[in-house]
Amino acid sequence: MKALRPTEQHLRSMVKRYDRLVNSWLTVAAILFLVFAIAVRLLDDYPIYVDGLFSMATAGYFDQAAGIDGVLDRLTVKSQQHVPGYFLVLHVWGKLVNWSPPALKLLSVFFGITSLALIYRLGRSLMGREAGVFAALMLASVAFYNIWYLPIRMYTMFVATALLLLWFYFRALRSRQATRTELVPLCLACILFAYTHIFSLAMLCAIGAYHVLFVAKTRKWFLISGAFLVAGLAYLPWLGILIQGAAYATGRAEQAISALSSLDLLWAITSLGMNASHLFLLLFALAAARAVKRERTAIALWVILLLTIAFYVIVNYQLRVIDFPRTRYAVIVFPLMILLMLKGLEALPRKKLLLLGILVFWLASGWLFQRRVGAGQFVRSYNTLPIHLVERHLADDFWEGDLLTGWSDGLNLYFESVVYSGVADYYFAKHGVVVAIEHTYELGRSEDDSIAAMLRGQLGSHERVWLVYELDKTERYETLWQDALHSQFERCRRDDAIPNLSIALYQRSSCD
Repeated sequence: MKALRPTEQHLRSMVKRYDRLVNSWLTVAAILFLVFAIAVRLLDDYPIYVDGLFSMATAGYFDQAAGIDGVLDRLTVKSQQHVPGYFLVLHVWGKLVNWSPPALKLLSVFFGITSLALIYRLGRSLMGREAGVFAALMLASVAFYNIWYLPIRMYTMFVATALLLLWFYFRALRSRQATRTELVPLCLACILFAYTHIFSLAMLCAIGAYHVLFVAKTRKWFLISGAFLVAGLAYLPWLGILIQGAAYATGRAEQAISALSSLDLLWAITSLGMNASHLFLLLFALAAARAVKRERTAIALWVILLLTIAFYVIVNYQLRVIDFPRTRYAVIVFPLMILLMLKGLEALPRKKLLLLGILVFWLASGWLFQRRVGAGQFVRSYNTLPIHLVERHLADDFWEGDLLTGWSDGLNLYFESVVYSGVADYYFAKHGVVVAIEHTYELGRSEDDSIAAMLRGQLGSHERVWLVYELDKTERYETLWQDALHSQFERCRRDDAIPNLSIALYQRSSCD
């Protein structure tokens, strides 16, 4: 037998290592652990903005004794355009784990990790272990999806429940006879998905259309249809509330003005789902060729993806509800796009180095896109005043009775309603610090004399005052605050340790 040359031996050794990696559950576990570790490290880097506050308030953060009935009451009275699934889960999470803001953020991380495990399982069942590993790694590196691991919102749950539904649906289709072990989980997954976000209707309609148009009408078809019908009946109690909410959600003129056109929405969804690298369209072309050859999985993925996107485009054309930040409503199409790209990869020559090269290019695209596009374009809390970082930085310097004041145009923690003051209490009550951060929207409606009078009322008998504001948002308020302070206080300290944030300590008595 002819001996192998060193180069050939090296290549064969690399191929064996590659095969071991993609066939080992440890690889997937390593992906999940790495994403979890990164997300937890970033968990408390950004403050909670109004959307997260709404989630907390609805779930019961400020009224923990109200129970599940309280969650449903708050939704039906204040926010009929939402469905209750995420808020109920957040309520249970708070009861079981912790009601602190960092613990509530952890629920989004949990669902994000779950979505990676589920796309691995779905990719593996549809295309094999290698595709499962690639799917998990690709979803883990979609830059736009990564943003939603941190806010207290439902978008990672939205993706996880969509994948759960797809997995159970394809499992039922592939079974010889759809038994209760396939139908009951399918029905429950459908209900959970439907109650996670109002735009779950997009994928549900797409799956329904595929099921009617492309699946053979056997006994199994009727049983699966029955499972969907039961799920639909379970959704009816909330349908009337959603109709009321639709009138509110579509009745704001400023929202209609900023809504994306159909082409812009289509471009935004596809760009965000491909990490802004349109070279991956070549993989979609290869996947389309497989569908033309009547490959069932490719046809199913294409039909469900195209009809889901069409739903978003049509609804936005009619109702004008999706602007650029609200492209988050369409995160459920990203797993479908990834699975189709993997279908395209199947059509390429089975060269391990080629597959690894494409995967490395995908990872690099995600990293570059994340650096180029700031998360603040999509999550407003990334551009607001980080009071929790202020508390962490000054924890050892506070005196009981200190006043923390300032202003921001991005901070909505301090509405007059006592509902929202609880977050400030979480960070500062343990120090005995009074917080009075003003919002520039309210300040902009007041004359200088009125603002000066308000400031004098704030200062009261406080001995020490911390003035905090963002350096790029000084405007006219810096002069007003400092005039009020300099008339009674001496500045004792200036601190610029937190990027783009000015922190100054003023004291009535001498600084010495």
